[in-house]
Amino acid sequence: MSDALAKKSHIDAENLVLEYLADPRPDLKDLVILHYAGMVERIARRFSGIESVDDLAQVGYIGLLNALSKFDPNAGVRFNTYATHLVAGEIKHYLRDRAQTIRHPAWLQELRHKVNKASNMLQAELGRTPTEREIAEKIGVSESAVQEVNATQDMLRVASLDATPNDDDEADSDVERLDASLVQGAQTSVEDRVVLETAMQQLRDLEREVLVLFHFDALSQTEIASRLGISCNYVSHILRQSLSKLRRILTAEEDQDRLLRMAQPEDNSRVMDAETSAYAETYFRSRLTEELHRVCSSNGVVSVITVEITGVQAMRGYFGEQGVRDFLVDTAEFFRTSVRALDIVCRYGQHGFGIILPGTGETVAIACERLEAKFQRWSVGRIAPNSPMRVSFGWAIGPDHGRSINDLLSKASATGNPDQAQAA
Repeated sequence: MSDALAKKSHIDAENLVLEYLADPRPDLKDLVILHYAGMVERIARRFSGIESVDDLAQVGYIGLLNALSKFDPNAGVRFNTYATHLVAGEIKHYLRDRAQTIRHPAWLQELRHKVNKASNMLQAELGRTPTEREIAEKIGVSESAVQEVNATQDMLRVASLDATPNDDDEADSDVERLDASLVQGAQTSVEDRVVLETAMQQLRDLEREVLVLFHFDALSQTEIASRLGISCNYVSHILRQSLSKLRRILTAEEDQDRLLRMAQPEDNSRVMDAETSAYAETYFRSRLTEELHRVCSSNGVVSVITVEITGVQAMRGYFGEQGVRDFLVDTAEFFRTSVRALDIVCRYGQHGFGIILPGTGETVAIACERLEAKFQRWSVGRIAPNSPMRVSFGWAIGPDHGRSINDLLSKASATGNPDQAQAA
């Protein structure tokens, strides 16, 4: 009975997606997101470890929205399968950007070098990719040793988006390639593309060609090797080396930009709030205005969460000015550690906060709800039950709820105030 219900649920969800594609109403999109929320969280849990499940789930929802906007029902692929791969791909990109280098022992590095060298020689001799047994016989080691080297080498290799995870419940063979340019292009701002293109110009021609074929044309490493007439191992080496170079180039540019900002201390007060170390409200308004302008001109999306704190005066009378300051500092730190790394926590109003969420659309409602629930748990012991202090959360999506910062913040205040929302 449970299998029948599960199958019926999948069919209902697929039909709901088709209904949305025929009539893209916001309420239908919300229903689709709710239907597939469990799938997103399941995938996020599979990748959890260093990063929290909540953070990965928020990234996964971006992949779900990409899948909904790019899905072609005539391609012969179920939406559930298509969305599963895009959600997993979005999370992989996020983790790849935050991954650190894995250091292996010297003996393993030496053995890996021998395996790669023998593999290239055999490929030239045989005209095909050699088997692990052939490589093992060539260098005089066991076949299991070659298998272990390949397994550890996969940990260092840049994973292709078209690779199907072995443990993916929805990993059907009818999806073998994802268009990486469709997945990532919508989330890349004009400024970021200019910076990336400038950095790419500093790479060798072969490095640029391999990166474009892999990340934009979505070719596998085997296909790239065949097209360019080089070995798969060399393609993997080029990918690792070129990405490492890009990171160094972009890091150097970030350091230079940071030095330029430090050379203008008079502007720091407009950027950072000295009391809480969050971004200042002037920066919040200017950055949100900038993000709104960007998404309006590129068909993108940005969301904002507002946190309004009232009744602070009573707290000041009881705990003193230092008590209020400590509470705001702790609250700012709570929000910084509770949102994604790409989200921007700022001061807003006399005692409130504003959080800018680039690339986030309808899922901001879920994010706001979770953040509020987490804050309620965190504030136990910090805010007394009978305290006059009140904390309200609101959210809005640009440009859906407004193409100006005033309209967006007004909508966010309305969602945090039921009476105001009803009046509106």
